[in-house]
Amino acid sequence: MAKYKRIPLPMKAKPYAYPSRYGSHLSMIDEEKTNQLGSEDEVVIKDESGFYTTKRSLLDTGLADPKRYSTNRVKLGK
Repeated sequence: MAKYKRIPLPMKAKPYAYPSRYGSHLSMIDEEKTNQLGSEDEVVIKDESGFYTTKRSLLDTGLADPKRYSTNRVKLGK
């Protein structure tokens, strides 16, 4: 009689913690650090790679934020 191998079930993927992978959004602003920055045009954003500053005009535009995916800030190949 043949033996059957039990196949493990695939793991469920965790939902992404931020609204998008490349854009900056209002919900990602760190208010305390933004107040310390003291600029009306710039905000401090927190994502999975850490903190970065960007312009308010780039928030919630539906476009990618160049400061978020900059290779100087993000380490590729995790």
